[in-house]
Amino acid sequence: MEAPDTLLPIKMTSLLLRLLGALAGFGSAILFWFLGNTLAPPLRQHTFFDLDGSHYALIAFLLVPALTLAVVALFWVPPRVSGGGPLPEGRRWRIALVLIFVAAFVSGVAR
Repeated sequence: MEAPDTLLPIKMTSLLLRLLGALAGFGSAILFWFLGNTLAPPLRQHTFFDLDGSHYALIAFLLVPALTLAVVALFWVPPRVSGGGPLPEGRRWRIALVLIFVAAFVSGVAR
């Protein structure tokens, strides 16, 4: 007989950690927008592979922190259920965050 799904015995995430997770998500969205804005001219002019080293360094400088903050923000969501996957609220938060990051990048490219 299986036990019903219950939450893991983890305390609720503190307000400070929630604020830091939200700040990480906001910072990541801003960096993704800047990354899209930086990539837009070379992509439109089809000169992405002809850039000098400083442009590639700028792209890496924007991409690495954006992805790092995105991972922090994605792990900030509610805890898992002991019998399976993440809570439905957590799944919705993760999908919303990924859509926000993609929208920020596309907005930067389209600008």
